[in-house]
Amino acid sequence: MADDATVGIELDDFGFPVEPLELKIEITEACNLSCWFCYQGNASRRVVRHMPSDDVFRWVDWAVDNGIPGIRFTGGEPTLHPEIKALCNYAYLQKRYLILNTNGMAGQRLYRELFSVVSDVRVNLPALDAGRLDAITGAKNVLGKKMACIHQALASVPRTSILTALLPENKGKLEGFARLVREHRGLTWLPLRYESSPDAPRPWTRQDAQDFAEEIAGLMDRYPEHVRGIFLAVPFCAVNPVSLGARVFAGKIKCCGPYVALNVNLDGALDACFGVCDLSARTLLEEIKNSPELMESCSLSSLPEPCRACRYVSRCAGGCRKPFGLVQCNGKYVVPRRSLWNCLILTATLTTS
Repeated sequence: MADDATVGIELDDFGFPVEPLELKIEITEACNLSCWFCYQGNASRRVVRHMPSDDVFRWVDWAVDNGIPGIRFTGGEPTLHPEIKALCNYAYLQKRYLILNTNGMAGQRLYRELFSVVSDVRVNLPALDAGRLDAITGAKNVLGKKMACIHQALASVPRTSILTALLPENKGKLEGFARLVREHRGLTWLPLRYESSPDAPRPWTRQDAQDFAEEIAGLMDRYPEHVRGIFLAVPFCAVNPVSLGARVFAGKIKCCGPYVALNVNLDGALDACFGVCDLSARTLLEEIKNSPELMESCSLSSLPEPCRACRYVSRCAGGCRKPFGLVQCNGKYVVPRRSLWNCLILTATLTTS
């Protein structure tokens, strides 16, 4: 670990604030695109299965009862749920801050109805070249439809964002996104470390993290009002120097896991950041916040010693520690002390291809 990251700090054992602002609910597995990088994998995209509406209503009620102000509908593609209008209206009537993730492929009429109650629309946009985007998603005229959705959202929704998975093929091509948000007042860009999937279980190498960190840092200098860094956490020490990682990556405390959101999968299981920490046996938020499961995933003591000594640990919190979403530090993977592998650090050979 770099010298500028290793100084002593004082934190209590839990160390990190667990105050989720939203409940993400995966309401469907259905999707009308076939994006090769989708974290659900190809098998999931072939399944047409929706969460029963009554179950969604119960989870919205759970968020209300536990004081969680935001609801996010995810998928699959949420607009393909047959009761999406009723689900959005219910969350709105319960006075939740409603976030809708969408691929932008639904019709204008449906979006008009949904956008009247949605507070925050997030449109997946992995590329700006029309031909590349069609190839990535397996459909035709995708860019035109996504941009129509974005323009419609900008006209009627308080907040509109584009989500860009930082695929290796996007290296050196990110300035177009900065220009896009600069040209559209009210539009926000959220570049993301793209998540692992059954088809690509460890998609980001150490070199990927370094390359994107350097490119985004340059854009932050040129477009300070429109480029705010990379979201979805990795350990800051995935890049050199560590101070660059701390500047560019938002950090786990700001954008990942129970510090920001809890998640409900299609089977109705509650967890902290999909697949990391099963919380389905817990019924109240206060019980969840003090549970051994969450302590194991989120406490300071669960981190390796180099993390506990790092000056950035209060924001990084070890980065994303999903079993298949890790990035190496010093030739090893950062994992919790009581992890899937029951070890402090999982050694592995770095693959940069």
